[in-house]
Amino acid sequence: MTGAVILPRLWRADLLLFQWNFNGNPSPMRTLYRIFLSTIVICASASYTWAGAWSANQGGLYAKLSYNHYYTNYTFTDGGGTQRLPKGTTFTDNNTALYLEYGITDRLTISGSLPYKWLRSTYRQQVTVGDQIKTRKVETRWNGFGDMELGLKYCFLKEPVVTSVQFLYKNAWLYDKNENIPPGNHQDDYELRFLAGKSLWPFPGYCGAEIGYRWRTQAPSDEFRYLLEFGINATRKLSFRVKLDGTKSMHNADLPLQPKPVTTAYIDEETGQVIKTGTSTSSQAVSANPSLGLQYDLGKLEFTTSYQVAKRWFCELSYTNYPYGKNVSPGDQYSCALVYYFDNKKSPPSPLKIDDSN
Repeated sequence: MTGAVILPRLWRADLLLFQWNFNGNPSPMRTLYRIFLSTIVICASASYTWAGAWSANQGGLYAKLSYNHYYTNYTFTDGGGTQRLPKGTTFTDNNTALYLEYGITDRLTISGSLPYKWLRSTYRQQVTVGDQIKTRKVETRWNGFGDMELGLKYCFLKEPVVTSVQFLYKNAWLYDKNENIPPGNHQDDYELRFLAGKSLWPFPGYCGAEIGYRWRTQAPSDEFRYLLEFGINATRKLSFRVKLDGTKSMHNADLPLQPKPVTTAYIDEETGQVIKTGTSTSSQAVSANPSLGLQYDLGKLEFTTSYQVAKRWFCELSYTNYPYGKNVSPGDQYSCALVYYFDNKKSPPSPLKIDDSN
């Protein structure tokens, strides 16, 4: 699951609403004790959402608007190593993405995401000028909407481990098949995913795990998807999260005929060295967008910091690295996001208002 990053409920505020059996007027110490517990309740209740396996409350809304910058000039090979992209290719994906979740019921959540991309690809081309062979840089740009994704998640177990099932549908309705730089593979995906999450109280953190299978139409291979996540509240407003998001190809893609390996070379302007590259990763998609693939493995390691700036508003900063993969490009991605979170849940009653006359 993408998007939801505020920590799920780490402290069950309802467990703190003890029955009070003081007789007569409480002493100053008892009053201080009540104030202390009230503070715990207020602080605790500010730290929950429906990230991962957690579902939204009915009528609850989670909205995330993010800006992402991705850059690469390398690719993973068939064996999992890395090499420079052919012809000195570089690729940049700057995009804004809107992610939404809404609680239809307390157990059923609908979600959707849509990016708008500014893509840029460059490569080195050798041209003959008179008797000399020179290298020039060729640049291609494209901007527009990418793949849209819609989801439906049902939480069928809340104790002892929050467990949900999710169906996702990805489509390419908003761009053409023959774009200068393809933002996607221009086909439909269907995914079934199982999600589990657990609060680590009294430790102020949570963990989650997800597994799924994605059926991909047309040429791309089906995929096994997996995710591991851990989050922690450092303070009342500051939280951190680390997430490993993995894709494993099922090796059933409809690949084009494998061309003979071709070695190319160009002069690196920064170092002045001659860089030789090959085209052995033929199962990678159109070279104009090396972040796409027809049959690939990939692991994404994301680090996120979230800070609450207002009652329902959060700011996030993320960095994503690609530590392993095959037949697709690694890279570095930097993201910043503004999050709005409305849980549509009444605040728990304060212990100060509990009648203790009995």
